[in-house]
Amino acid sequence: MEEKQLWAFFKKFSQNQHTEAEHQEFLDWLYTLPSVEIEAVMKMYNEIAPSDQHVHQKLVEKIEARLDETENAIVAQSGSKRLWPSILKIAAAACLIIAGTAYFYSSTRNARQTDLVVQNLAQHKIIQGGNHAVLSLDNGSTIVLDSVPVGKLANTHNIAVYKAKDGQLIFDAAAMVDENSTKEDVAYNTLSTPRGGQYFIKLVDGSKVWLNAGSSLKFPSAFSKTHRDVELKGEAYFEIAKDSSRPFNVKTETQILQVLGTHFNVNAYADENVVATTLLEGSVEISQLKTGRKQLLKPGQQARLGTDILVANVDAEQFIDWKNGYFKFSRENIQSIMRKISRWYDVDVKYEGRITNEGFVGTIQRSKDISEVLKTLKLTGEINFKIEGKTITVLP
Repeated sequence: MEEKQLWAFFKKFSQNQHTEAEHQEFLDWLYTLPSVEIEAVMKMYNEIAPSDQHVHQKLVEKIEARLDETENAIVAQSGSKRLWPSILKIAAAACLIIAGTAYFYSSTRNARQTDLVVQNLAQHKIIQGGNHAVLSLDNGSTIVLDSVPVGKLANTHNIAVYKAKDGQLIFDAAAMVDENSTKEDVAYNTLSTPRGGQYFIKLVDGSKVWLNAGSSLKFPSAFSKTHRDVELKGEAYFEIAKDSSRPFNVKTETQILQVLGTHFNVNAYADENVVATTLLEGSVEISQLKTGRKQLLKPGQQARLGTDILVANVDAEQFIDWKNGYFKFSRENIQSIMRKISRWYDVDVKYEGRITNEGFVGTIQRSKDISEVLKTLKLTGEINFKIEGKTITVLP
């Protein structure tokens, strides 16, 4: 985008006279820039923006009101499908970032706080997560996958285990467990990721699983002739190989999911209030262990299991953002966001004072340094941060 065109857009934006097409053109261009150039662009905007920050806030409130109008209603069954338009979410994120940036550059208090964050990060070396995991085999041996070279790792019950490349673990065999075998005869393995870790595994049936930070997947070296069972703690995204004769079952502490061939995400962290299952493709039947209640999901739906099962129509792609390398926040509160940051950057989080209940909107790459993540959160809401060692304190 040429400088003259950029100035013209900023002038329109500051007066709320821009069109949606102009806004989208600006966003498409903005997302191609490195972070240093984005900061320069925001400085340009601050030079033309009116000093009255209420002008920016009105724009934010206007977009948030439109978000509220399109927010998905929670339904007990399938309900009407109401998806958040992705263009509206992007527009809200950009509006919040620009509004926050104007405030950021005009506030020496915020500038000092940002310098403090960067200084502490350099001292304590808080880094983003990566492909880190431990494989525990049924024979009691463990393999730290970070440190082993690419190639064959082990044989277990005639199943070859390979590390294909960084972040990929493959179990390879054509054999299946005889159905007459007892549970004790089946070889169970566990893949575990620490905080700050993630890993991909291809199971022996061809099913693919992406394991998020602070999670574990327990699975057999070979599946039964009639069913395929795994156990999950934490969060994982599944792409299940189709096999109509053998349903695939995912068990968490509170539910069992049964599928034949489908794509879905399960968030079952112990520190979350609910277990969220989001379906992207196929069908999933959820069985609540405590009550025995069953619920069938359709693509684009999410089940939230607490004391009951609540189903909502959602933008399913939003809930596999972590698998694709992003944090995506859609009117998400700071406590929820910081739980994700804590797992990915392996930090502890504390809160002091009265913390805002506002919903944050935005997209941040998980590959970014934590200082950039915290800066973006500061820019998009009334929030501050202090870092001591590997502890982040959230402040009003």
